[in-house]
Amino acid sequence: MTKDRYRDWGLYHKAVAAIVMALVLSVVVRAVMAIDSAYQIQNEIVIEASTADVWPWVIENDKRPNWQGEILRVNGVSTEVGRNRLVYWKRDYKRWRSYETTTALVVERLFKSEHDSDTDRRWWQIELVPESLCRTRVVLTEIIQPTAYEDRFWFFRVKAERQQRLENSVKALKRWVERIKAPCAVEDNQPS
Repeated sequence: MTKDRYRDWGLYHKAVAAIVMALVLSVVVRAVMAIDSAYQIQNEIVIEASTADVWPWVIENDKRPNWQGEILRVNGVSTEVGRNRLVYWKRDYKRWRSYETTTALVVERLFKSEHDSDTDRRWWQIELVPESLCRTRVVLTEIIQPTAYEDRFWFFRVKAERQQRLENSVKALKRWVERIKAPCAVEDNQPS
């Protein structure tokens, strides 16, 4: 009788062992992937202004904290490739600073920089794509590589929050540019 009760014990044991092994294997794969990983977040928006109106908001140190999320202040020259700046950040009650280096600069088209801090390393790119004389598509891309291994391993928990920060940044950029932009002169090609 007792033997009949445990007839499927081998099958049950194998299923439990397979589930445990799958769980362990997935954690190991995730741990290996997080060793040297970085995470890309991207957002874009169309602004009803020319690239000449948007560019000062991207490049000028006193305007960046107005729209770029979590930045308090930017010190240094950002108009030349290879120049360094200090960027002061704040998230909730935590403050830190990073050293930003301009890696690529195409006037009114592209601004790329690299940030090094104690908490993470970031590659930041903003691209301005003119769609018409008074319309610009702004593509903001940020690659974040946390310094601490456990922050890289658990990054998926805060990825949505970082994506929301980027989304709020492009919306704020649009709001600031459209509020203060110069009137756009659109040529009228229609016959009179």
